[in-house]
Amino acid sequence: MENSLITIATFSFADRMGLVRSKLESEGIECFVQDELVSQTYIVNAVGGMKLQVKQEDAERASQIIKEMGVFDEPAIQPSRLGAFDRATGRLPLLRGVGLTTRFFALLVLIAVVLTVIYMLAVL
Repeated sequence: MENSLITIATFSFADRMGLVRSKLESEGIECFVQDELVSQTYIVNAVGGMKLQVKQEDAERASQIIKEMGVFDEPAIQPSRLGAFDRATGRLPLLRGVGLTTRFFALLVLIAVVLTVIYMLAVL
């Protein structure tokens, strides 16, 4: 009876998939890649990426190795640069209840008006 294959990871980029595949194979785990050739096209994400598969009996060990590699670790969350803008404009009476995007565009309009007035005064 054949061993069934389990997809343990999906990749959008061949280099990252190759790194994981090499590591697993160096640990003696046979790997198969579904949709590997599609990575050479622009539709790799349309088919769900390249699927790295192993035999069912190796799936748990392979998943642990991938976890230890840290390939899928999330990057540290960076604070938004708009935080100071949000705090400053959120205190203004006319803009207090308005969303951040609206406040941003209101500021851009205000800057455009001020620059237009300055230009008009300079031309006259």
